[in-house]
Amino acid sequence: MFHATIHQDEREAIRLSGACTPYDLQLLREHVLASVGSRTRVSVRVAPDLRAEFQRAFARVARRGVTLVLEP
Repeated sequence: MFHATIHQDEREAIRLSGACTPYDLQLLREHVLASVGSRTRVSVRVAPDLRAEFQRAFARVARRGVTLVLEP
């Protein structure tokens, strides 16, 4: 299970939760890409053993200027 918050300067934060399944990760990526702006940051609370999976899933998103912050 993960809990994510998409932060962007001009907009209200978007909060999403889901299982660490390919479908839920894809939905989160789509929401993030729809919100990409000047300073988009995604804060994710996830179990330590799933951090590598999130980093792999968001590797391409980071190239668009999105910062991924994994929280304990």
